[in-house]
Amino acid sequence: MKYAIVITLTFLVVPGLLPRAAFGQAQTSMTPEDTARKFYELYLHSLNAQEEPLKKQRAELSKLVTQRLIRSYDRASKREEGINADFFLDAQDWDAAWEKNISVSKAVIQGGVATVTVTLTGAKTEGNKTWDNKLKVGLIKEGGAWKINTVNRHLNVT
Repeated sequence: MKYAIVITLTFLVVPGLLPRAAFGQAQTSMTPEDTARKFYELYLHSLNAQEEPLKKQRAELSKLVTQRLIRSYDRASKREEGINADFFLDAQDWDAAWEKNISVSKAVIQGGVATVTVTLTGAKTEGNKTWDNKLKVGLIKEGGAWKINTVNRHLNVT
């Protein structure tokens, strides 16, 4: 009788835990490239929807960015002079086409630190030029997951 109860409870309780456990593993198993791509997809989508990403998508973006970087952003945005360039694009404006044209280089990983280059490709303009932005993005392991810790303009291609 005792074994029947244990077996029954196991079949009732364990399946309820599996989806949460699987989600936890998926979150921590994202590569640095996945993290950077997902962040810029969400971030640029918010900008294109005329929303402030860190107000509208803060909870979701916080899963992809270190707490240190979020605090840095919060401090900078509260300064009297504000922020002169977008904190995560290192640019004063953006091209709406960037949302659908994100490429991420293979990560260079050294221990718990990774670096990727994120290239945001803009729409074609007269003269067949694009407004592209290349960013050097540094990631670290925080809470077992890769998170963005630094963003610097790498190269602005026209």
